[in-house]
Amino acid sequence: MADGGAQRAAGASTGSLTQGRRWLSLGRRRPSRSEEELAADLCIGLGDLLAPASVELARDHLCLEEEYARVVAVTGYPRRVYPGWLSRLIDTDVPLEAVLHIHPRDARAVMLRLRKRLVEFQSSRALDQKAGKLPDSEREIAFRDIEQLQEQLQRGDTRVFDLSLYLLVRGASLSLLDQRTEQVQMALDNLQLVGRAVPYEQDVAFTSCLPEAHDRLRRGRLLDTGSVATAFPFSSSTLSMNEGVLYGTVPRNGSLIILDPFSPQLENANAVVFAQSGAGKSYACKLQALRGLASGIAVTIVDPEDEYRRLCQAVGGQYIRLSPSSTQRLNPFDLFVPSSSPASAALSAGLMSTPSQERDDEGEWDPLAEKIQALHTLLDLMLADHGPGLPGSLTQREKGLLDRALYETYRRAGITPDPVTHARPAPLLRDLYRVLCGDDYREQDTTGLADRLHRWVEGSLARMFSAPTNVRLDSPFVVFNIRDMDAELKPIGLALITDSVWTRMRRERGRLPRLFFIDEAWTLMQFPEGGRFLSALARRARKYYLGLVTITQDVQDFFTSEWGQTVLAQSAIKLLMKQDPSTIESVARVFHLSQGERQFLLGCNKGEGLLFARGAHVALRVEASPKEHALATTNPRELAALEAQAARAAAEAGAAKSHSAMPAPGAIDGQSDQANRDGQHFATRWGTPQASGDLPSAPAGDPLGSE
Repeated sequence: MADGGAQRAAGASTGSLTQGRRWLSLGRRRPSRSEEELAADLCIGLGDLLAPASVELARDHLCLEEEYARVVAVTGYPRRVYPGWLSRLIDTDVPLEAVLHIHPRDARAVMLRLRKRLVEFQSSRALDQKAGKLPDSEREIAFRDIEQLQEQLQRGDTRVFDLSLYLLVRGASLSLLDQRTEQVQMALDNLQLVGRAVPYEQDVAFTSCLPEAHDRLRRGRLLDTGSVATAFPFSSSTLSMNEGVLYGTVPRNGSLIILDPFSPQLENANAVVFAQSGAGKSYACKLQALRGLASGIAVTIVDPEDEYRRLCQAVGGQYIRLSPSSTQRLNPFDLFVPSSSPASAALSAGLMSTPSQERDDEGEWDPLAEKIQALHTLLDLMLADHGPGLPGSLTQREKGLLDRALYETYRRAGITPDPVTHARPAPLLRDLYRVLCGDDYREQDTTGLADRLHRWVEGSLARMFSAPTNVRLDSPFVVFNIRDMDAELKPIGLALITDSVWTRMRRERGRLPRLFFIDEAWTLMQFPEGGRFLSALARRARKYYLGLVTITQDVQDFFTSEWGQTVLAQSAIKLLMKQDPSTIESVARVFHLSQGERQFLLGCNKGEGLLFARGAHVALRVEASPKEHALATTNPRELAALEAQAARAAAEAGAAKSHSAMPAPGAIDGQSDQANRDGQHFATRWGTPQASGDLPSAPAGDPLGSE
């Protein structure tokens, strides 16, 4: 189209698409025309600027310059719809434009039309009865629907509208357009909608999709107010917040799911993760921990399978291995001593006998009494007889004796309920054993508590539970490895770690948000005292800026446990990943899942699930960047490839060093010693994440550090 006449000819051939429009022509500049005349010709309206240079009208599509378009008109609707049904169509992977035209209808005209339809149905019914035919079921349903609508119109309970729904599909080529149209038709079939690509009326249909609020095609359906309201297409299919941690994406449309666990919009920061083995729950939690750390959230993890070591090393975290053969220790008798308390001030001044002048902000709170209650939980796990037909818990008489012995143990260490004394060195488990073996308690110990405690203080387990604490939990990323503990020791180790983290949170007074991940939490909750302690932690965590993340694959046992139900009720975020057919009934009953959601959890891929938060739930797919995946994966083949890459990088680095200048005498030994110290104490190399959210670089030799 070189001139205006050619443009007008092309515009006439496209029919009503170009009615009332002038086409913009930027031809060759004529020297004889003034600048004012040229400027006047250019100011011809926004519509002329947006119009395509050419339009080709075919039987069932349009070609707008180099883009193809097709309009699918929805002409058939199901008998019943549910709120937000149109959002499922919009959330499909196909890029489309959904256009709704809603025109109110006059109630009197509609009443006359409905009355006429009722007469027709009654006549057809009478003819069928006269001919001896059975009643037509579809006609009877339509008859009842019309009667109901007529009654609502007479009462004024509803209004009637004409609703037209058009779907505009675009594609760079005709084959791509046909492919996308087929996908749209499949989506319509799933919603029990009938759609047609109107032949020989694509130009009229296209202009009906323009933002002019003018329905020229008029392919409408008569609907009442309630049915029209359910077609509102802008229902949100995501739970995203403006700030927070990326949990994953919505599988249907790829939108991001971002949640801040410590946001005021949530009741608390607690979360539960339920999934069968191999569903990707640990992978999802690793990503959440890594991204939370980048957002300024401290992280503590209980690792039962040594899966978090590489992640901990990559971020410069603190890795603690608890086992009978480990040299790292946690003393369960350590007391809560805030840095600003009178006890710490008295300790620094050497005035341990000065009476306390301050009280905790919770009133007359007794830290010693709380610590003794936590010790009761630990000692119950250590000393009670567990198994079929056994009580599984200490008796009240045994608990009373232990309570007096614990107070006496602290008293002998110079610690009383007065907070001034709480900064003194805490006693050890062997000190409690000595108290029970003393003359004052030996006769009262008729059930042999001292004998049962012997193996924990003098036997094979003495190094683990009866030694002073020699680790400082001062890193924002701490991992406790309990893989080398056997089945008997794991619940005791979990209780010891949980109490230690809780004591530290009380000491910090909630200055830093922290997520506490407990993998395989059922190991502790299966015991009454352990379950009671964990449920109490879930109830109180919110006050101390702590989020408890409970991970388990023992879904059935978790739901039937009193303490498990408490932890579930106190968790604002719930993640359900792939479930086993043996547990799906319990999951569906507890979370009120629909039949479609049940099938989704049974057949979803690894890393997919349902996320519950803020009173709603949405499908979730856990996705990671290549660098995150390398840190989170446990696939043996991928781990072997990473190790091979690290070996090649080390070999190349060694070859590069061999060609460099020789260092000064003694420098090699000094560097070697420093490297050994760095390798053994990588926790001290932690750097606070920058404001931009970047993670610290990987340690030297890490395959990801060279990227």
